[in-house]
Amino acid sequence: MIFNKILLIVSIYTMVSFNSWGAYYNTVKVGRYVIGLSKNEHGVVDIYNADTKITSSCKIGNWEESFLKGAGELSLTSDNESVLVAFTNKFFKIKELENCINKPVKLRDVQYADRAISRIIDINFEKKLILALVVIDTQSMAHQAIVSEFNGKKSILSGKGFWDPTLKNVDVSDETFPVDYNDYYQGKISVNGKYVAPNDLDCSVDSFPGVWDIEKKMKVSFPEDKDDAVIDRKCKELFSGDKTLNELGGNFINTK
Repeated sequence: MIFNKILLIVSIYTMVSFNSWGAYYNTVKVGRYVIGLSKNEHGVVDIYNADTKITSSCKIGNWEESFLKGAGELSLTSDNESVLVAFTNKFFKIKELENCINKPVKLRDVQYADRAISRIIDINFEKKLILALVVIDTQSMAHQAIVSEFNGKKSILSGKGFWDPTLKNVDVSDETFPVDYNDYYQGKISVNGKYVAPNDLDCSVDSFPGVWDIEKKMKVSFPEDKDDAVIDRKCKELFSGDKTLNELGGNFINTK
């Protein structure tokens, strides 16, 4: 099963393509820096300093042409500590990019549960947490999530919507969620590393998989609130760390 899953994930991510423009596939902004992979020269990352108006072009020491299967797209992790190269499980450390000044840089990686069959969509370095997606069905774009510690052996969270390698059959209609590749990196770990939203920041009772407390391994919601706008506001306040679940009047939901 694992071997077949590896073949499936390689196939689907090889087929993925993105709209791109200009000299870069896309760029990410971190503070005064704008970062992008050069279209003109493969294996080069450009870092533009908005204060000095200077662009540093740095060769990537361990670049492989296969990394362009994600069309060179970049995604900033929610803690602003690294930049992911789409569908490679590789990332740049922001500090290393800021200091490259026309010197070589390296793509980094980290081990986590079931890394071979999944793709990282967010990292929290302070808490050493990984959020990754496993493709279950290519036609429906059905996925499941993995939440793993660095060097972890299994997903921290379990239940519907989360990958379990011991299950031989997955009910696509009931146990997976669709992922649009244009919004593939929408799932995030909160900056404080306390919560995770695998595919969308949605704290409504019927959200799936919804927002989860990683330590307590339970879904969170605001069942007393009926106004979608209020739930959305509280969800953002919770995820940002501005307020606690108790302060916001939220509850844990037992999904098992």
